[in-house]
Amino acid sequence: MWAQTPVTALGNLAHAVESLDKTVPFYADLLGLAPNGNPLAAKPQPLDADMSRFTNTQGSSFRVATFRIPGANFGWELTEFTGGARKADRFAIQDPGSATLALQVRDIDTVMAKLKAANAQVVTTGGVPVNPTGNPNSKLREVVVRDPDGFFVELQQPDPIPANAPQGNIIGGSIQISVEDTDKSVKFYKEAFGFNARPSGQWGTNETVLKLIGLQGAQWRITHGAIPGQTADFALIEYKGVPRAAKRTMGAADPGSPAFTMVVDDLDAAVAQWKAAGGTVVTGGGTPVKRAGGAGNVFVRDINGMMWEMFTRGTPQGKQAK
Repeated sequence: MWAQTPVTALGNLAHAVESLDKTVPFYADLLGLAPNGNPLAAKPQPLDADMSRFTNTQGSSFRVATFRIPGANFGWELTEFTGGARKADRFAIQDPGSATLALQVRDIDTVMAKLKAANAQVVTTGGVPVNPTGNPNSKLREVVVRDPDGFFVELQQPDPIPANAPQGNIIGGSIQISVEDTDKSVKFYKEAFGFNARPSGQWGTNETVLKLIGLQGAQWRITHGAIPGQTADFALIEYKGVPRAAKRTMGAADPGSPAFTMVVDDLDAAVAQWKAAGGTVVTGGGTPVKRAGGAGNVFVRDINGMMWEMFTRGTPQGKQAK
């Protein structure tokens, strides 16, 4: 029986950056994601006591950039912490807790030309998109790149382009998470927030896909699923045959550290459900930070080492909850 989900809406896939000034142009100018507002004009703001406890940081200032992903019901977020302790690290794509932002595009060549001109790091062997179908008549092509902080982005040109795809080059998005153990991860996500997984794929390997991810000798199996009531696809990918290293100590401020944000209906109940499933709490003191009007948030860590933010929006000042 599936656990009841505390999730009422999805927020953003996110990662901390070394510098917004370097990473925002990668997504805005090279990939073509439109930022909300002008994030680079904002000055870093010192975190107050509540935000310091929430992020488990000390002495940091903070600024953020958010992006809308056309065709997806989650967004993209870059967070910059300065003035406090930070330790940058880079995942290998097979490391448990590693995440990948997958973007569907109409024209992959347009994006690749910009990436090549900017000397962006292409993970895919040979530096060019590949067709994993093996069908020479298919226009489906994919490529994996790293952003300036080492975060993985997979660009996918589908064939055919969906008839209901939004205008513009970016037409959709999904999330990929590398997991240590498929069965344990499916059980955890089901119990922690009601993840509804489809049957797991069989172990397999494919030379074209190995070129795509720049990894030789690996086997993998993939499990797709979603949070009930939400449309975003989460792909859980388990690798074997290659070295893997979980990075369970990366914090909210550490460049390259991924997180996913979710709106929940009750923070205390959501944390209790998370801990009962086997997860841990990152926020200082082990309890959510709460504010006037019912707003609050908490960082938690799953069994693969990846962090998630659960938050409540609260009631706007002057309005009564219904």
